[in-house]
Amino acid sequence: MRTHLFISSLALAAAAGAASAQEACSTYEIQRGDSLRDLAIEVYSTEDFRIIFDANRDVIGNNPNIIRVGDVLTLPCLEDIGRAPAAPETEAEAMAAEMAAELVKAAEKRAEKAIAEAEARVAEAEAEAKKASEEAVNAAKVAAQQEIEAARAEGAALIREADAGERPEIRDRQLLLITGGNYAPFTDEALPHRGLYTNLVETAMLRAAPEQAYKIQFVNDWSSHLDLLMPTLAFDATFPWSRPNCEEADTLSEKDRDRCETYNFSDPFYEVVDTFFALEGSGYEQTLTYADFAGTTICRPEGWSTSHMDAVGLYEPAITVLSPVSPDDCFHAVMEGKADIIAIEAHLAGEAIARLGYEHRIIENPNLAAIKSLNVMTHRDNPDGEAILTTLNQGLAIMQQSGEWRDIVSTALRHQMENG
Repeated sequence: MRTHLFISSLALAAAAGAASAQEACSTYEIQRGDSLRDLAIEVYSTEDFRIIFDANRDVIGNNPNIIRVGDVLTLPCLEDIGRAPAAPETEAEAMAAEMAAELVKAAEKRAEKAIAEAEARVAEAEAEAKKASEEAVNAAKVAAQQEIEAARAEGAALIREADAGERPEIRDRQLLLITGGNYAPFTDEALPHRGLYTNLVETAMLRAAPEQAYKIQFVNDWSSHLDLLMPTLAFDATFPWSRPNCEEADTLSEKDRDRCETYNFSDPFYEVVDTFFALEGSGYEQTLTYADFAGTTICRPEGWSTSHMDAVGLYEPAITVLSPVSPDDCFHAVMEGKADIIAIEAHLAGEAIARLGYEHRIIENPNLAAIKSLNVMTHRDNPDGEAILTTLNQGLAIMQQSGEWRDIVSTALRHQMENG
């Protein structure tokens, strides 16, 4: 029996107005705006466009990125290319497959519920903060922390219960990854490939495990990733996050120590420069030593690691740390005199300064920069966490050896320069 996979006609033929669904074991006429990758996703539920490319080299030629409107491609049957799913041979195998599918559905439902609850809490907290006194806000934070701890305990209990029976291999279920937006050029749904870092993660997964099903969800409240969603094991991994210097835990802040104790990290997919910015003429934009920052208020966005500051003695009470949710708020705080210095990534600062109109007023200190890595993290309570990181590390190594990593990065950075 041939395997048929159907897709919506609107997904592939909007420009031409075609109405018939596409399926494997058939042919398809290329429409304007099509790509082999999108066609493979819709027909075969995978980004591996080679399924179509290999079957149509005589039509396409040697470059899969160049396809011509009007060309007719063959969409091969899965069994003809050795990819048809094997039918269960025993009743036990059929039950295992059914259980794996149920686990995927259950995980997606937990993820949707956790996202909805997180967004509701954020909206409620914002509404209450406008009318609540400082005492009420502090009480709300304590209550929220208690809820987070309870959620963590519930997640741990779920893991203990799951350990009592057989778990499917990660290749037999869909992985759920979480990231957030407004972090150009790395992650944002409006960017090509949803951002440079998202593209690197997806390509690493494709190179190391093309058969692995996964889904990437965007939740723009970054703090909820570590405080709520990951501890409940609603998601398998989150990115991109910096890895503190976990080998020197005594020098870290409490939040960074907790990150080291709670999460495992992939190899670095990218590195950025963390540096300091201050008002022109303040002296902080020219100083050669961190000791000159003593007594200042340094703004660092909420949820961002302070490990590079902790390592050089820039922690309370030597300084005061201001942590708004948005990086833009740090620049406003310096302009309004609420902060003396901004500790932020150089590439992000350059874009924000230009967009906010603070050129020649907020200046980078080029003398006190530090390099940090951006990694994928998995929760240590996730029994599949190490396997996920191993897969991603293998894919990253393949990309770096082939030169594909460099091509992806250069293309994304060129787009960022040309479009701001």
